[in-house]
Amino acid sequence: MNKVVRFSMISCLAASLFACGDEKKSDEAPYFGVEANFLTQPFGTTAETKDVTVKTNQTFTATSSDSWCIATVLKEEPENLKISVDAWNFVIPRTATVTVACKGFEDAVITVNQSGATLAVTPAQPDLVAVTGGDVTFTVATNVAWDYSILQSVNWLTVKEKTATTLTLTVAANSLTVQQNVAVRFFLPGYTGVSEEITVLQEAVFQPRLNVTSSGTPSVAKSGGNLTLTIDANSDWEYEMPSNAGWLTKTAETATSITLAAANNAKWSGRSAVVTVKMTHYPEYTYSYIVCQAGAADMLDVIFNTDGTATDVSPMAHTVEWRKSDYPLSVAYDPLWGRNVVTFNPKGNAQTPGDYYIVNYNANADFQDKLADGHSFECVIKFDMDYNTSPPAASVETKFFSSHGGGGTGFAVGHKTTGSGPHGISFNPNVPPTQGGGSTWIWTNSAIKPDGVSYYHLVGVWNQTLGKSYLYMNGTLAKEADAVGFYRGTTQLPKSVAIGGDAAANLGIEQPYKGSMVIARIYDSPLTAEDAAALYNEISE
Repeated sequence: MNKVVRFSMISCLAASLFACGDEKKSDEAPYFGVEANFLTQPFGTTAETKDVTVKTNQTFTATSSDSWCIATVLKEEPENLKISVDAWNFVIPRTATVTVACKGFEDAVITVNQSGATLAVTPAQPDLVAVTGGDVTFTVATNVAWDYSILQSVNWLTVKEKTATTLTLTVAANSLTVQQNVAVRFFLPGYTGVSEEITVLQEAVFQPRLNVTSSGTPSVAKSGGNLTLTIDANSDWEYEMPSNAGWLTKTAETATSITLAAANNAKWSGRSAVVTVKMTHYPEYTYSYIVCQAGAADMLDVIFNTDGTATDVSPMAHTVEWRKSDYPLSVAYDPLWGRNVVTFNPKGNAQTPGDYYIVNYNANADFQDKLADGHSFECVIKFDMDYNTSPPAASVETKFFSSHGGGGTGFAVGHKTTGSGPHGISFNPNVPPTQGGGSTWIWTNSAIKPDGVSYYHLVGVWNQTLGKSYLYMNGTLAKEADAVGFYRGTTQLPKSVAIGGDAAANLGIEQPYKGSMVIARIYDSPLTAEDAAALYNEISE
């Protein structure tokens, strides 16, 4: 059999032997072939017809392998073979063959390739749009018609322009402190499952964030130690160490923390220092962290902060709750004492309470046990009322730092008409002579009446071992009383200590006082006369 002509025609020398029909008669030799450029026919997805030239002087046939591809022989046309394909609305391409046959020659096989629909959109993830807004342009590569839809109705995204190959969207400025986002879907109409969904994301108005925390207790031990502050910020930050706290130094710094070292505290009093952390580019965002170090007061050692809060720097690290009212307290630095001083402002002594502080120790069995085997209270206090020239009513009793109520302990200014009078500053532990006995108040009364001007340094002591109660005023023993027996705790629940009055039920307060307080401390051990003098000398320095 003769070979089909693919790249050039080859004449058939024996024409008479290969005649392909009565219609094609010629003296020239028979020939048949399809040039190479016609042997592969690419089609798109739409219905389409292409012409193919079969070089021959003989009769030939053309047969398609699939019904979607139709081959038609046209005997009178220069392009004597037409190949037609149906529309193809799918993604996967398809292939058919058209076999062109002429008797006496090898068949010519034409491969017909019809592509599926394609879609590619760039960028697949556009850059974050600035808070001020801007344009986002997508480039669409496809072999069919395409369209888009915005999947959520938003007023900050509009269409600027759509061309045959691009889509440009305009993003308005964002006034919110949260990011905005919306999905845009690109698809091919009529082609199920051919789509791309791309999210346009816009940054939020920058909201500076700054938080400072520490691991473990916020109070460093009296013997010294390290404290690491963790800085949570979304921009650059810096810090300032207090100039008046040489006992505190920085030992390490990372991108998210600073580590501070506290030296040994040789004093009785606890101490604190404010480390200021601020955002470098947003200086109005400032965080003041109070670093505390314990002193000798191992049960409670309150430091008053200028924002009105109070902090316990003792190892017990109680929460000191600030309870507010219509008569607010105030805290300010006093150079006389070299520390912050709180001023309570109720309606009057033992009248309608104002703001106060409360320490709830109801769940602290260790605290209660330490009170029960002997303890000491210390405070520095000034009354705004002169009890000498304007004494209160005879039955008025005033408290300022106590945990009384059916029992308990703490300071008071007693009734004038009772054995505790005459309105003297007193220390009052409740010590019945028998275990579990009834209420027995020990009036350790100095008989000194507040003058409305002076500050008084007070140390109240109950020594169970000696069976004594002591009240030291300004470093000197002001009163001693017998107190043999067993401590009876307060019956007011939850058990608590009040600063600014006496603790009442439900963390309330009663018998408040009007005046100022510098320190409020509680010690586990019964302090001695030497201790009381040392405390007074230290606070007076």
